[in-house]
Amino acid sequence: MSLHPKANLATSIFAGAIAPLALAPSGLWPLALLSVMLFWYSLNQSQSNKHATLVGFAYGLGYFGVGVSWVFVSMVDHGSTHWLLATVLTSFFCGGLALLYALFAGVFFRIKPHHQYPSLLFIGLWLSLDLLRGWILTGFPWLYLGYAGLDTFVAGYAPILGVHGVTLLLLLSSLLVFGMQTKPLVRFVLLTSVWLFGYGLSTISWTQPSQDKPITVTLLQANVKLEEKWLPENLTPTLAYYLSQSYRHLDSDLIIWPETAIATYWDYIAPVLQPLAQLAKQKNTQIISGTVIRDTAQTQAHYYNSLIAFGAEDGQYYKQRLVPFGEYVPLESWLRGTIEFFDLPMSAFKLPQKEQGLLTQSIPIAGNICYEIAYPQLIAAQAADAQIIVTVSNDTWFEHSLAPWQHLQMAQMRALENGKPVARATNSGVSALVDASGVTTHIAPLYEQAQVTGQVVLMEGSTPYNAGLNWPVLFISMGLILCGLRRHLIGVFPIRLKT
Repeated sequence: MSLHPKANLATSIFAGAIAPLALAPSGLWPLALLSVMLFWYSLNQSQSNKHATLVGFAYGLGYFGVGVSWVFVSMVDHGSTHWLLATVLTSFFCGGLALLYALFAGVFFRIKPHHQYPSLLFIGLWLSLDLLRGWILTGFPWLYLGYAGLDTFVAGYAPILGVHGVTLLLLLSSLLVFGMQTKPLVRFVLLTSVWLFGYGLSTISWTQPSQDKPITVTLLQANVKLEEKWLPENLTPTLAYYLSQSYRHLDSDLIIWPETAIATYWDYIAPVLQPLAQLAKQKNTQIISGTVIRDTAQTQAHYYNSLIAFGAEDGQYYKQRLVPFGEYVPLESWLRGTIEFFDLPMSAFKLPQKEQGLLTQSIPIAGNICYEIAYPQLIAAQAADAQIIVTVSNDTWFEHSLAPWQHLQMAQMRALENGKPVARATNSGVSALVDASGVTTHIAPLYEQAQVTGQVVLMEGSTPYNAGLNWPVLFISMGLILCGLRRHLIGVFPIRLKT
């Protein structure tokens, strides 16, 4: 059955729109398979390269229009942006991301007649697109379809191939189901084998407990409203909360405060924290806080979004992946001052000029901040020698949207990929403890002041993903694209090759 071109575009938009519902917080993972099936069908209904490109663009609009709708929330609620302008800017953002799917669809349509296995070409191009999206212009590694597989058997592939490997298996599963009318027995056996093998992999412990007993970890969630966080009059009560709760939980091995927990510079607040630091050192309690470090040694002061460790051991970490517009402004000389959104507090951070190692050694901690947990390779490089991953964030920017839960789900996948527990402290949620298999063991309620204390098993060793990172998936994607290409590529691209 063929679809009218307009119906084809509508189907593609719908297919994209249901994909984020397969991720957190909905977690309806079968919708990931359905989304791929509908997109595959729409794409193969296209009669021209132009229409195929539009189908891809429509899928991307649906995908990101739903999946990153929280950009609108951040602009309107916390960026003082008029809802109409925020709608336009969010549309441009989603449209820009959708162009990647337009490129994907156009390339697929052009190569498909010259490829013996279109389904493998489809999977290879999709994986290549995901890898490109996580790298180009510092990357936007959000909404990978593989996160939908976190609670399924195919999650067993994550410690080997990472989230992109799980995406690969979900794509393959979807296309096997879609074409079940052709060679159904072969397809059923292959599909069952893929999922059962994933289950078998999930029973393997790639890393091992590093000590006989777990450590006690406490997460502090102050729940300070974003519009109040930077007001001078709120500095004292916010500080009082973190101090009182830290003193109360000094029997914990590790206490974590969220990103920029105290809304001032570290050099300003450090003297006030000295009594707590000294007592924590005596009790061998490690405290970690997100903070802002300023370097006044430069001609112009430099500011760094950072983690500071104090108490049992001192350490610091500077954030390596900054959020565009939130932490730095691209084309700053042009955009700064045009609208309030481009003048958000603390939107002039700098990147570190040195290598970032473990945050602490007594408890080998891989530290990262907010958006960085979305980068699989970055976290894998940090976590190889660590025994726990600590991530801090301030997701108050997103209010009651999909983003806080999407963010937590990415932390769960990082735990599974690296075989290391994750402790995630946020200002307003979702603060949580995640074990090495990616399961959330303790969680704080969203938008409530809360303290979460739990036992965490530190893990040592490494997973195959720590060693290979995304390279195996890159080679697989290239192999899938090339394996079915016919010898003569004349007509695929305008440039003709002479024989």
